Amino acid sequence: MSLSLRKLLQNPSLRLHLVITGEENSETASGNALDEEFEWLHATDMVDPTPFLGPAEVILTLGWQFPVVESADPSVPEVRIAPERLARIYDDYAALVAAHGVIGIGFGSDVVHRGVPHQLALACHRHGLILFNVPYEISFMDLLQEAARVLQRDQSERYTRSLRAQKAIANAATRNDGLSATLRETARQLGCGVALYDPLGRPVILVDAPDGKLLSESQLTPIVLQTLENNQRFLSTQATPEIEVVLQLLGSPDDPSGVLALTLSRGFDDVSRNVLSSVLALVSVSLEQNQSLASLQSKLREALLQLLLSGSIDVTRHIVESVWGPLPKPPLATLIGIPQHFDSSRLLPALDTIRLEENTPAFFAQYRSDTAILVNESDANEFIEQLASFGLVIGRSRCDTWDGLSLALEEAKKAADFGLRRGESAVTLFTEIWREGVTDLIDASDAAHVARRLLGPLEIDDEANGTEMLRTLRVWLEQHGKQLPTARELGIHRHTLSSRLEHISNVISSDLEDYQVRAELALALRYFQPKPHSVD
Repeated sequence: MSLSLRKLLQNPSLRLHLVITGEENSETASGNALDEEFEWLHATDMVDPTPFLGPAEVILTLGWQFPVVESADPSVPEVRIAPERLARIYDDYAALVAAHGVIGIGFGSDVVHRGVPHQLALACHRHGLILFNVPYEISFMDLLQEAARVLQRDQSERYTRSLRAQKAIANAATRNDGLSATLRETARQLGCGVALYDPLGRPVILVDAPDGKLLSESQLTPIVLQTLENNQRFLSTQATPEIEVVLQLLGSPDDPSGVLALTLSRGFDDVSRNVLSSVLALVSVSLEQNQSLASLQSKLREALLQLLLSGSIDVTRHIVESVWGPLPKPPLATLIGIPQHFDSSRLLPALDTIRLEENTPAFFAQYRSDTAILVNESDANEFIEQLASFGLVIGRSRCDTWDGLSLALEEAKKAADFGLRRGESAVTLFTEIWREGVTDLIDASDAAHVARRLLGPLEIDDEANGTEMLRTLRVWLEQHGKQLPTARELGIHRHTLSSRLEHISNVISSDLEDYQVRAELALALRYFQPKPHSVD
């Protein structure tokens, strides 16, 4: 709906005369009042018509509610009233309807009152109301019919404009660069900036508004990331006093395919909403096709990685080079990336957007539940810099020959798991963790569970009998199984120690003379977590 007084005043056949523009009172006027849209024209001569008015309407009145001091019809008697009281009556009326949201008043002159009352003009001026004269020859029905024609023409124009815009965008979608062309045409038709983001909140396509960039990428990206984090399907927010951002999540909140962002310098009308609905449908279909293709490529990459691990290097190289480009050659940096904030399935399509120097070979594929990346050792640092924006925990190892790929991937996986447990934000090298000791490669949570299974019975035995079997075992192992030093440290006789060791062996059902048993018990003691003592 687009009904404004300017459109009615521009019709010469109505011969409407503007008395007060509604802009004279700067305290109440905002923008061009004549272009302000309103709901409808309401003919009424009630003293208080507001209970029957919408929030934005125009009143048509003959002025029966006002004292007639200059009659246009001899049959209508004139009244005498103090000028101050008359002015007050008009002012109260104007204040009442203006507070309700009335846009303006059309006064039918020379029917009841001669001309347009001067006091009404003054009151409209004070309260920011438009006042126009409806001449005697023009009936209120003429105005209502013209308003209906204006709305009909406007609706037809909007419908035509919507179809024209949707047709242009649909034609753009059939081009080879369909997705990019669709978004460029959307920006042109709607006069706004358009941006498409991937499920990780990374910009894929950015199109400036026809009149220039409205928001920078650095301003828009945080809003998109917040929308993804909150799983919001739709968001309209005022980024700046002049710029509105409209965001639409594509796909489902649990598995988004991206975010479409529009930056606007003016509000959306019905045409824009219809066009946006068509754009969302086209972009969603395009992204679904891309996702299906990405899923097939992911499965192909995973199969090719298995071929590499099986030793079929030449066949794999031929397929990789036919589809993506050159396969890196040893010596390789083998990387395992573990996403911290999203599912690893989203990572593989995003890796295709990494821009390296031309002909820089790289190959990546799903490895178990994570992502394996193979690059030449000389290119590794550059590639890792490109991965910084993904927020990955990265483990790194080295593969000097294809035969060592399986071991290198295992090492990189161990390094990544180690970095994840330690909360490392930098790349974790396998060579750094194995030098700290083999036990550092053990998952602490799993080791603690096994340790309780092994040593829990001793703890229970100590609590039940008030003994120190756990401490005895720890000191004995620290003294490499030597009884005399152990007995001295515990402050007991060596025969007592022998008795304790025999008791420990029975409780845990293990032979303490077995080297493997001793090694396992020493490791279990390292990860064993005693039960907390209750405080009475």
